[in-house]
Amino acid sequence: MTARLFVIALRNMRRQLRRTILTGLSFAVAVFLYTVLVAVPWSMDRIAYNASKGLRVVVTERNSGRLPARYCDPIKKMPHVLGCAPEIVWAAVYRDPKDPIVMYGVTPDITKVTASSDYQVSSELAEKFLSDRRYALIGYALMRQYGWKLGEPITMHNPNDPRLALTFIPLVEFPNEYMSHSFLFDRRMLDDAVKNLYGANIQNYASFLVVRVDRAENMGLVASEIDENFHNSDAETETTTESDSIANVVTAIGSIRTIIYSLCIVVLLTVLLIAANSMAMMVRDRISEVAVMRALGFTRAQVGILLFTEAALIGLGGAAVGAAAALYYFGHGVRLGEVTGMLGYMQVRPETAAAGVATALAVSIAAALLPVTRAMRIAPAMAFRQVV
Repeated sequence: MTARLFVIALRNMRRQLRRTILTGLSFAVAVFLYTVLVAVPWSMDRIAYNASKGLRVVVTERNSGRLPARYCDPIKKMPHVLGCAPEIVWAAVYRDPKDPIVMYGVTPDITKVTASSDYQVSSELAEKFLSDRRYALIGYALMRQYGWKLGEPITMHNPNDPRLALTFIPLVEFPNEYMSHSFLFDRRMLDDAVKNLYGANIQNYASFLVVRVDRAENMGLVASEIDENFHNSDAETETTTESDSIANVVTAIGSIRTIIYSLCIVVLLTVLLIAANSMAMMVRDRISEVAVMRALGFTRAQVGILLFTEAALIGLGGAAVGAAAALYYFGHGVRLGEVTGMLGYMQVRPETAAAGVATALAVSIAAALLPVTRAMRIAPAMAFRQVV
């Protein structure tokens, strides 16, 4: 009997095809927006979680200046420290000056701060990377976004001075999500270029230091010791865990999480009102059918199943279209650009799209709850009287 009611619901959807399509499209647009919006904080939370597995702390200059790279020497001698690597940041452009790419200049010490949870480069590739300054290690999302290929040279430019241009050769493509938008290069390339072009020596400075800690419970202790050690120095430090520094990328521009979730609620309420109106019109058009079915012996439960099935199919069909569109356009991930300091990114994953579909299904059933309940309770005689 349930299968027959399902077939009847499918047939009923074709009677008012225009209304069915428009209602389904409202669900499609809502699910697309909802999925894309919630993917932003969910993606950042996922990155922060993955970063927490590395047991690293990030050391920056308290006044947003540069740190002496030599700070790593005393840090390496501190208890519970397994390694320290100075890194320099270069925001370069590939083709579009409005689309800067954050690149990280590293030293051989980078191998001392990697963890088992990170993508591990073989010792042969690591030696090859350090043997030629032109080699770069790049995340899969950047490679796909710009159509780069392993072994094919790419030239990056300084957005403020086109004379500063460096050519790199992608050697490794990071396959994991956490490193998907990373661009690591041998910082000696940048150090030499700046010295030759401007006469400035930057090899003894770092944008930040990455410090590997032996255990999670010692991360706070190491961070406090680093800051105390360089207190009242020319370049005071501020040390946070790697996951906290990534989380601050979004929170630095305000309560973006609250804004996003508020927009999601607005989207859901808007669709709920639209769907409720459509469902009320659908049930009103079915009053004659409800009267006949009740007179023929159909129970209230069977009538309710029929009407709820039709509502659920409309919501589910539209939601599937919206979720599929979100996966198609944002399934590979996109950088969030200057809004998050060019460090954050958003990716719509299958589970995020599935959550959007499930939410839309719940909204479609909730929208039909009141009109369907009224139709279930109406007596056959009263239903015929409303028709006449």
